[in-house]
Amino acid sequence: MDEKIRTSILFAMVFVILHFALNYSPVDLILACFLVYYLYFIFSPEYYNKWYNGILCGILCGLAYLTKSYIFPFFIAHFILFNLFHYLKEVQHRRAVLKNLLLGLTVFFIISGAWSLIISEKYGEVTFGTSGTYNHNVEGPESVGHPTEYVNEGFIKPPYENVTSAWEDPTYLNVKSWSPFQSWSYFNYQITKIKYNISILKGIYQSFSYFALIIILIYVLLCIKPIKNQISTQIPIETALYPVITVLIYSAGYLSIVLEPRYLWIVYILLMLMGGYLLNLLFKHEFFTKKFNKIAKPILTIVLIGSFLIMPISGLISFHYVGVDGGHVGKEYYIWSETIESQYSVHGNIASNGNAEDGAYRRTLHTSYFLGTSYYGFSKPNETDTDLQADFNKYNIDYYFVWGKSSNEALLSKYKEVSGGKVSNLRIYAVKENS
Repeated sequence: MDEKIRTSILFAMVFVILHFALNYSPVDLILACFLVYYLYFIFSPEYYNKWYNGILCGILCGLAYLTKSYIFPFFIAHFILFNLFHYLKEVQHRRAVLKNLLLGLTVFFIISGAWSLIISEKYGEVTFGTSGTYNHNVEGPESVGHPTEYVNEGFIKPPYENVTSAWEDPTYLNVKSWSPFQSWSYFNYQITKIKYNISILKGIYQSFSYFALIIILIYVLLCIKPIKNQISTQIPIETALYPVITVLIYSAGYLSIVLEPRYLWIVYILLMLMGGYLLNLLFKHEFFTKKFNKIAKPILTIVLIGSFLIMPISGLISFHYVGVDGGHVGKEYYIWSETIESQYSVHGNIASNGNAEDGAYRRTLHTSYFLGTSYYGFSKPNETDTDLQADFNKYNIDYYFVWGKSSNEALLSKYKEVSGGKVSNLRIYAVKENS
C-alpha cells in the first residue's frame, strides 16, 4: 500500500480497536490479535522458506483456540487449505510446505488436545468445546431461548459455588439437543436457519462499512483470471484469493448456528486492509491517473476510511453517553451496587421477580456481579406464596429483589425490606433469618 493509505487505515483501526475493547468482551479482541499474527505467517508468499513458520501458526491458533473453541474447526480447515495453496504454487518447495503443515498441526493438536482432554474429563464426553453445542441447541426448532430467560423456568442454581450466575458455565443449562439429520423437518429448519443467517451476515458486513460487500465482490472478481488480467497482470492471484477465502471461511462457520457482530472482528480487520489495497490499486491504474486530478485521491480515501469509522465512533459515543447521568454503559449497575452496599450488606444468594423481557434479569444479574453475590434468576410468573417460599428454602435464597410490583406482596410483607428505597423502583427483602 501507499504509505498515506496505510497510515489512514491504521488511524481508523485505533477507533475500531477501542470500540472492540470498551464495548465488548476482551476475549474476542484477544482472539482477533492471535489471528492477525497467524494470517501474517500463513499469507506469506515465502511461508515455505522457514521451517518454523508452521510451528508459529500452530502456536498462535492453539492460543486462539484457548480463547474460543470455534478456532478448532476453523484452523484445521483453513490451515490445510492454505498449505494446499502453497503446495500447488511452490512446486520446487513442496517438501518444505508439507513439513510446515505437519509441524503446525502437531503443535496445534498438542495445545488444543491438552485442553480438550481436561474439558472432556470434566464433562464426561469427548469434546473440544461446549459453547458451539450449546449455541446450536439453543437455536434448535423446539427451543424457546436461553434457559435463563425462560418465563416458566424459575430459579436456576449456578453450577459452582460463589459464582455470579448460571452463565458461569452454560454447558450445564438444560437445553434439548437436536440434529438436522433427525428428520426432514429438522433438515429444512437448518437450511432455513442458514438462509436467515446469510441475510444477517450481509447486514453485519454493511453495518461495518457500506462498501464491505463491494470490497468482497471485487476481490472475488480479482480471483477470476480474465478479469484480473484486464485490471493488472502485476497482481499475484494469492493477493486477492487469500483474504477473500479467509473472510468467507471464517464467516461461513457461524451460519448454521447464530451470528453476532463480535464474532467477526478478524473479518473487520481484513476488510479494512482489503479496502485499502483496492484503493491503492485504483490510484495506480492508468485510467485513474489520466482522468482524475490529485484532489480525487484524498476525497476517495476520506470516503473509504470514513465508512469504516461510522460504527466504532457511534459505538464509542454510546459507551460514553448512555447510562446514569451521562455515564458509561453499565455504570448504573455499579452505582446501584454501591448504593445497596452502603445501606445494607447484601450477600450470599439472591433472586428476583420480573424477567428477561422487562429487563429485570439483566439489571439484577449485573448488580449481583458488583455485589459479589450469586444470582439464581427470577421466579415463575404468578407463583403462589407457598411455592415461592418453598423456592426460597430449596435454593437457600438470602435476598429477593423486587422490581416494581410483585404478585407475592402478602408473603414479602413478612420480611424486612433493606434497600430503603434508595434505588428507584427496587425493593430488596431479606428472606432468610440470618441474612
